[in-house]
Amino acid sequence: MTQHPASTGAKIGVVNGLRGIAILMVVLHHLFIPFAGSNPMHPGQLAAGIFSAFIADAWLGVHIFFVLSGFVLYLPYRLGRRRIEAGADVWSFYLHRAHRLLPLYYIVVLVSLALHAQTTIGSRGWMLEAAGLLSTLFVFSPYGFMPPSNIVLWSVGVEIWFSLLFPLLIMAIRRWGIATVVTATVAASAIFMFVGSSMPVPHVGTFRPFVNGIFGTCYEFVLGMLVCDLYVRQSEAASRRPIHNSVTLMSAVLLGGLALYLMHNSPWLGGRVFGNVLFSTAFATLLFCSLSAGRLLRPVLETWALQVLGCMCYSIYAWHGIVMNDMIPPATSTLADTLRLAAPFTLLILALSALSYRYIEFGHTRDWKALFLLRREDAPPKPARVGISLLAVEPNERPVENQPAP
Repeated sequence: MTQHPASTGAKIGVVNGLRGIAILMVVLHHLFIPFAGSNPMHPGQLAAGIFSAFIADAWLGVHIFFVLSGFVLYLPYRLGRRRIEAGADVWSFYLHRAHRLLPLYYIVVLVSLALHAQTTIGSRGWMLEAAGLLSTLFVFSPYGFMPPSNIVLWSVGVEIWFSLLFPLLIMAIRRWGIATVVTATVAASAIFMFVGSSMPVPHVGTFRPFVNGIFGTCYEFVLGMLVCDLYVRQSEAASRRPIHNSVTLMSAVLLGGLALYLMHNSPWLGGRVFGNVLFSTAFATLLFCSLSAGRLLRPVLETWALQVLGCMCYSIYAWHGIVMNDMIPPATSTLADTLRLAAPFTLLILALSALSYRYIEFGHTRDWKALFLLRREDAPPKPARVGISLLAVEPNERPVENQPAP
């Protein structure tokens, strides 16, 4: 049977590698953001200035996850392996997604509430935070958008709400086409970001549910779906034109640079909103470039270590804030403390995340070597189930490299 070109494992290896880069960005941001002040970019402090600029923007790794999530969730539907045509299909998707996302999420929520609650356990404030976290409704409150017990969970809440919207997007694409859905979603999200940024909230800044929540970020997931559609179309074309990778890559880099400039320097709110949209567009362009040809990027993105980090990114993301607060409290640690503890912190978070990935995320999977990409390509896969991965690649239907079928 002929294998579809868009489903080859090498292509998914690129996605793993990009997820690995994104999780490194997020962890480095949380480790070093207290020390990344505004350093002047003159020869004497050039390195410090570059470091500060990178760390200050490394939080954008979360938005890279959102684009990748849209891509990988849509891929099996775009290839026709799965369909959403009736209520039973929607329910099946929700069950599949809940089984994949919620066990680790709820465990991390309970640990966070027990160890890092900002109010007395059992108090009214604690109960409100617990209810918001367990229901994921906290992402609709400007004061609880970043839960005090574990602020990184905000993006997990956004991901869960996108999962709830995903079947509706599939139906909308089938009815109106992906170009219309992308255009409408980008426009709607830009309006929400503009309005939310115009609404000052005391002690918070802006109305975060509109700016950073599902209202303002849904377009990023949809951009990932668009990349998936374009990539499958390009793979199915009878006579494919060669992809000029260097040109596409340079375009993505230039768009990304312009986006960062607008985000930081535009005197108009509309310009800053446009910068946010442009950054996600630039990464979507980079993703398409990496998937379509990838001679410039694939040797790096498909390295084993980077791919494994990408595979474990949900566990790393979920646990790193808890471990960091206990080992290297951001409010009290100095740069010397952070540098001294960085190595043991890294080892501990990798070990904990590996156990979490193996026994919480995929405890039902027997082929642990496949999970860690250790099985030889020519070895037959063991029967097992691997489901949808948050911030992760979903369509593990064997032609996906080194992972068992769902």
